[in-house]
Amino acid sequence: MFAFSVLFCQLFHTWAHGTKSKLPSLVVGLQDIGLLVSRVHHVNHHRAPYNNNYCVVSGVWNKVLDESKVFEAMEMVLYFKMGVRPRSWTESNSEWMEETDIFKC
Repeated sequence: MFAFSVLFCQLFHTWAHGTKSKLPSLVVGLQDIGLLVSRVHHVNHHRAPYNNNYCVVSGVWNKVLDESKVFEAMEMVLYFKMGVRPRSWTESNSEWMEETDIFKC
């Protein structure tokens, strides 16, 4: 299951951006029962401060990982090791911001 999730995680993420009417009914069903992340649950990943909801397969771990600040710690490690500043540390920039109006449900 892990290998399947890794191989197809970008496809699952893409489906989280799709409208229900354009997705296969099986995908919508898997999103509805929480096995795949839905648009409703994924939208917060694309809203300021851009530092939460990183789990794009099912989202089941988002709450635990966000509350324990796992991703904030990973951002710090990347910054100190590679000098890469995460987007959540800066003001929003229209060059990289995604249009979030499409996520209104």
